[in-house]
Amino acid sequence: MKKTRTRYAPVLLFVVLGTGVALGACSRENRALGESPRRDVVRALQSLADARCDRAMRCNQIGGGQRYASRDACIQSVRQSERQEMNLYGCSKGIDQEELSECLNEINTANCDAAFDALSQMADCRPSDMCVD
Repeated sequence: MKKTRTRYAPVLLFVVLGTGVALGACSRENRALGESPRRDVVRALQSLADARCDRAMRCNQIGGGQRYASRDACIQSVRQSERQEMNLYGCSKGIDQEELSECLNEINTANCDAAFDALSQMADCRPSDMCVD
């Protein structure tokens, strides 16, 4: 029986060491590429885009000859501007859901007359407020 254990010992050692090396390489790769954003940041950005495009729809800014050709075009445009102006991906500890709700409420209640090109123009939508400290 002792012979059987020693016969499998090199194989077991190889598997254990190989797994450790593979896991180490994966963590280095993630650090090199940048950690993926927290799920709540992604959900917050989607909620903001949805709210902004709902407002655009309510204010007749979506459709032929309007600011956005379609809702999809609105979402795409808004998401691009969010990446440039919001920097919520820097919220390493996540999103303050209360602050996000206040921002969404401000978007939902904004008049159609109000100029609304950037979220940073809205008092309740500052990225510094929405990131958890």
